[in-house]
Amino acid sequence: MILAVESSCDETAVAVLDPSAVNLSDSLKSNIISSQVEAHAPYGGVVPELAARKHITNLPVVVNESLKQAGVSFEDLTAVAVTRGPGLKVCLLVGITWARTLAFGLGVPLIAVNHLEGHLLAHELEPEGSEAVFPRLILLVSGGHTMLILSPSRGVYQTVAETQDDAAGEAFDKSAMLLGLGYPGGPALSKLAAEGDTSRFSFPIGMPNNDQKFSFSGMKTAVWREIENQDLSSEQIVKDLAAGVELAIVDALELKTRAALKKYSPKSLILAGGVAANGRLRQRFKCLGDEFDSRFYVARPAFCTDNAAMIAVAANYHYQKHKSEMECWKINAEQAGPGLELDFSPLNRWPLAAEA
Repeated sequence: MILAVESSCDETAVAVLDPSAVNLSDSLKSNIISSQVEAHAPYGGVVPELAARKHITNLPVVVNESLKQAGVSFEDLTAVAVTRGPGLKVCLLVGITWARTLAFGLGVPLIAVNHLEGHLLAHELEPEGSEAVFPRLILLVSGGHTMLILSPSRGVYQTVAETQDDAAGEAFDKSAMLLGLGYPGGPALSKLAAEGDTSRFSFPIGMPNNDQKFSFSGMKTAVWREIENQDLSSEQIVKDLAAGVELAIVDALELKTRAALKKYSPKSLILAGGVAANGRLRQRFKCLGDEFDSRFYVARPAFCTDNAAMIAVAANYHYQKHKSEMECWKINAEQAGPGLELDFSPLNRWPLAAEA
């Protein structure tokens, strides 16, 4: 049994996964998330110190609830996994300290997981997710990241395109804030966009001729300028602006992905990250996969946003790959002194290695 902890931002999440299950989709025994949206909403964004304090109080409760839902005890655990990065250092530190202490107390391995790799593997929690064959082309799109990743084999990642400024998720949230939709605004904006006219407002696609770079800063500026000239007391204008914003972001993501599909001809097309919950984007990518004969995979919305289930899946991959070496990963008395070689310090930036 692997217990996984995720605290990279403002979600306190814990999951329990049973690696012995025949299918990975059946392996998840619990997945508990404690959201901090209400605590951060008055500030219009995540306050790191506040989030860290919330993690401190939430983690014991969430861990116990996750164990209860899974029907296991601490003594049943064979490994503990935790997000090491990327993320907010002060938040990561809480989760790492908690996980490291638990692993030390139980005498089991502690597995440090890259948050990005968790997103890349979240689709495998779906019944057909593990059937995704290689090479895989993955669009990871969230509030902090927008990147296209080619995975020729399991655990091997090559970034083929990424944003040079803002992430797509940030463009959603900042546009929503300008429209007065509150925080987090991305989901609210998409809901309004469904009732809007996409032809009324047009926003630019950043760097349309560069297949290796996304850019959303110019689009955000264009949205701000347009909103300044509009009467937001009109519900239809707000809906039409939302529709224009969503369409521009989805068009930009499709444009670069289409170029990568032509270049690499992957057998699987995967959508990952928080923005992958967007309905218009999911539909567009399903059509892209059909067009390029690349089977499309995406996790259910609950596994697209930050969660511990995806961290458990990534940890299980490393657990299976390094099972024979697991003894040296144990946090035990001999290794807990000054000579400790295993580094579990939090990383606010942790690029995906060419081979994980």
